[in-house]
Amino acid sequence: MKHIISSFILFLCCTGLQAQDRVVEQPAFEVRNTNTLEFQKIILNDTATIMYVDAYYRPKYWIKIVDETTLEANGKSYRIKAGDGITLNEEFWMPESGTASFRLIFPPLPKDTKTIDFIEGNDKGAFKIWGIRLDGKTPTVDFPNVKKPEKAPVLEKPELKSGIATLNGKFIGYKPGMDEELPIWVFNILTAGADQNTINVKPDGSFKLEIPLLHISNVVLSGNSVVHTRFYIKPGETTSVEINMPEICRAQSKIQSSKPSLGNKFYFTGALADINNDLANNPVEEPSFSVRSQEEYDQMMKDISTMTVDQYKAYWTEKYQKAVDQLNQLTGISDAHRQLIAMKLKHELADQLLGYRAIEYAYRQTNKIPKDSVLANYVKPIATQDYFNFLPELLSNDPYFIYNGNAAYLLRSLQFTNFTGKEIKLEKDEKFPDNTADIARIMGTDKGFLFDMLAAQKLAASISEFRPLDEQELAKANTLNPALKEELIKMNDKLKLTIEENKKKSGYTVNRVNIADIPSEELFNAITTPYRGKVVFVDFWATWCGPCRMAMKETEPVKKEYEGKDIVFLYLAAENSPKGTWEQMIPDIKGEHYRVTAEQWEYWGKKFGINGVPSYMVVAKDGTPVHFQVGFMGVDKMKEMIDKELAK
Repeated sequence: MKHIISSFILFLCCTGLQAQDRVVEQPAFEVRNTNTLEFQKIILNDTATIMYVDAYYRPKYWIKIVDETTLEANGKSYRIKAGDGITLNEEFWMPESGTASFRLIFPPLPKDTKTIDFIEGNDKGAFKIWGIRLDGKTPTVDFPNVKKPEKAPVLEKPELKSGIATLNGKFIGYKPGMDEELPIWVFNILTAGADQNTINVKPDGSFKLEIPLLHISNVVLSGNSVVHTRFYIKPGETTSVEINMPEICRAQSKIQSSKPSLGNKFYFTGALADINNDLANNPVEEPSFSVRSQEEYDQMMKDISTMTVDQYKAYWTEKYQKAVDQLNQLTGISDAHRQLIAMKLKHELADQLLGYRAIEYAYRQTNKIPKDSVLANYVKPIATQDYFNFLPELLSNDPYFIYNGNAAYLLRSLQFTNFTGKEIKLEKDEKFPDNTADIARIMGTDKGFLFDMLAAQKLAASISEFRPLDEQELAKANTLNPALKEELIKMNDKLKLTIEENKKKSGYTVNRVNIADIPSEELFNAITTPYRGKVVFVDFWATWCGPCRMAMKETEPVKKEYEGKDIVFLYLAAENSPKGTWEQMIPDIKGEHYRVTAEQWEYWGKKFGINGVPSYMVVAKDGTPVHFQVGFMGVDKMKEMIDKELAK
C-alpha cells in the first residue's frame, strides 16, 4: 500500500507541468560523508523536486532514509515528502548485487536555486551530501599545487629516539555536520598493535595533534567516511597536511570519477613531506599476493589443504616472485616508493611462510572437520630447521624494518614460531618457549635491531598483560637501546600506577554467581537468572581483542544514558584472556563480569554461534535471548534494541 501511495505522489509530481521540468543529469557536488548514494539525475518543476538515486552497499545489508531528510537551499529547509522504491524510516535491504535504485520526492525549490545540500538527518552516520550543483557547473577548489621535489625522495634511516611528533592539518571543503572527531592510528612496534589517537576538527576544518613516538612511524588517518590515507611522521618534528576533500569525494564517486580532476588530494609540508606527497599523490596498484576476495581465499584453502610443508613454501614463493616481477615492471614511481613496496612484499612472504600451520587448518576446513576432533591418519605439518632459511633474506636486521607498519605483527609472529623441527606440546597455561636462540642461529647473529625489538616486544607484552616487570626483566631492559629502555620503564611505571588506581575503582561486579561447579549447559541461565525483570545486554569479549575495546569505548556514553533503568550490562570472557590482564581491565568496564573456562566458552560458542569476538546478545526481561550477532552493531542499533525491550 505504501508503495502504491508513493508511486501516486510521484505520478502527480511528474505530470501536468512537464513542459516546465528542469532536468539536471548527474549533478556534481562539493563534498559528502558517504559513498553509498549517487544521484543520477534531479528533476525540478513547480510541484516537486525528484531525486533519482543509485545506492551502493554491502549485499544483504540494509540502509535507511528517514522522514527527517531535507534539502537545504537558500537558507531554507525542504523536508522529504515520499520515496518511490524505498519506504521512509524502514530498513531497505540491499540485493545480492549490492546496488539498487529508487527515487526521493521533495517539495519544489525556487527556480533560481543553484546548489542544494542533501541532509538525511542529524544522527551520526546519516547520509549528507553538500553543494549539489543544479546549474550544471562543477566545484572549484583553491588547493596548493604539489611541486616535484628537486631530488627524488629517499627513505631516511630511522633511529630510535623518543619525542613528540606534531601533525597539523586542514580538511579543505569541511562542512559543519561532518565528523568532528576522527581516529588516527599509529602502529606500535612494541605492543604489536595500533594505538588510536583522536583528531578534533575545528569548524574551519583545521586540526592539530601531538603524538608521542619512538621512531619514524607509519600512521593511518581514516575519517569522514571517505578519507583513508597512510603517511609517515617523525618524533620531534612537525608534519603538515592539507586534504582536498572535494577531489577525494569526486574521485570516489562512481558517477563523477570520470570528470576533470580538482587537483591533488593531499599536500604535505614539513617532516617527510617528499615521501608523503609521493605516496599520496602518485598512487599505483601495488603488487601483492595476499588473497583479496572470498573466492581467492576459498581457492587458496583448497590448494594448500593437501600440501607438504615444502610444497607450501614453493607455492607462496612462486606467488611472491610473480609480484616482484610486477614491481620490476612498474614505471613512474620513485626509488623510495619501490623500496617500500619491495619491503612489504618480503614481509608478506615471511608472514605466509611462518604461518605454515595453515595447512592443517585448510585441511580441516576443506574436509569440514571440526577443529577439536581427532584427525585420523593425518600427519601434522612440522617444518624442518632448513625450511626457515628464508629469514635472513626477507627480514632486514636494521631500522628500515619499521617503515612497514605491519612489521610489528611480523615480529610477534616470529616469537611464536616453532623452529625446532619437532612438535611442541604445551600443557594448560604453559607459555610458548623462548625461541630467540633458534632465530639467532638462522640469522647468523644474535645482535642488531631485529633482536633488540624482539626482546623489547616480549617485555612490553608482559606490561600489556598487566604484569609489571620483575628484576630479571628490568635487567634485560637495561641491556637494550637507551630509547627502548626508557620507553619500557615509562610503560612499566604507568602500569604500576594504574594497578594502584584500579584498587580504588567501583561500579563493576565480578562473579555475582559462583560458577565453579555449574555444568556448561546450565551456566548461562545461572548467570542471567539474578537479572530477571531486567533487560540484559551481553558482551562476549576478550582482553586481547582490539575491536572489543573500541566498541566498549563507543558504548560507555550509552551506558550512562541508562543509569537507573532496568538494564544490566554483562561482560563474558574466556580463560584465553589472561587472568591478570582481565582483572586489571574490568575496573574501567562498568557492569557485571565473568571469566569462564575454555569448555564453558566452547559450549556457548556452539549453542549461540559465537565464532568471533566481540559478539553480542540481548536478553529480554523474562530471560529469553531475543537478539544475537557477531560484531558490534553500532550505538544507534544498540539503543534501538535496548529501548524496544525496556518498553515491554
